[in-house]
Amino acid sequence: MVRIVFYLRHDHRALAPLMQQVLDVYLRHIENDANTLTTGYDFDLREESFPLTAAAWEDIRKQLETPRIGFLEDMEEDSLWFRILTKRAFETWVLLTGDTFDPSGYEFSYRTRLPWRETSSELSEVSVSVPLRFLADHGPDKARELALALAAPLPFVTGHTGLSLSFTRGRSRLLSIIKDNLFRHPGWGVPGVATALRLGNHIDDVHWLNFLGPPVLEAVGGPQALRSRLSDPDTTVEELSGGRALISLGAAPLAGNTKLDEPLPAYREFARVLEPWLYPDLPFTAFDGFTEEEARRWWRRFLD
Repeated sequence: MVRIVFYLRHDHRALAPLMQQVLDVYLRHIENDANTLTTGYDFDLREESFPLTAAAWEDIRKQLETPRIGFLEDMEEDSLWFRILTKRAFETWVLLTGDTFDPSGYEFSYRTRLPWRETSSELSEVSVSVPLRFLADHGPDKARELALALAAPLPFVTGHTGLSLSFTRGRSRLLSIIKDNLFRHPGWGVPGVATALRLGNHIDDVHWLNFLGPPVLEAVGGPQALRSRLSDPDTTVEELSGGRALISLGAAPLAGNTKLDEPLPAYREFARVLEPWLYPDLPFTAFDGFTEEEARRWWRRFLD
């Protein structure tokens, strides 16, 4: 699938006014119908998954647009709600997908950090995905258009768009099975490697489209400095509003193939420029079936 992700240094109270717009942008671009998003998950509404009926859509939209709690410091630490929130480590999590047993490849996920009054390095995350057939049917320009439309209202720290593996179930087993192909095709990303809770100002890997917000863009020297250091003809640096930028590594997402001498040079060049700001170490427990050396080698596949 193609996955579009944005990391945001805000809690739900600040992001709620934007989420209806973000969801509507996604639905408009994928021309949502009964076969696209059919199942919802929201742990504040129901404990189990639920079909996306008209009533469920209304509940989801209320969840997205309504801040429900204040700062955690204002709660009693021995209260049930305080214990629930701190144990699960998020305030709001809305997940909309296709059927569990017949996934469509379309997904909308919005997960927010806990609302502490004190400044936090934790980030909230909004992501969407489309199946590979979306590229075949509409071309990469449509995927790029969707990514830019989603980025427009969001005060992101970083974000990205690219080829991503999809694990509906059995992630740990599947990762070890596809190990050789993962090394052979470095353009494929593995979702959930560096979670928003730990990411801070670091960058989550190198992808086809790379969005940098003000903190990170300033740290790397700004758009002009990036242009001066990126010479690959497939790379473009586009300035966006609000001190943000989009770095595109080609006209379409590529998987690469190391056995056919397709090592994705634009990705490697950009990774070398970004190395001081890339997520510093891989949480190796996310790579069951890999040795620590193998997991590190994959994480540094564009650097070594």
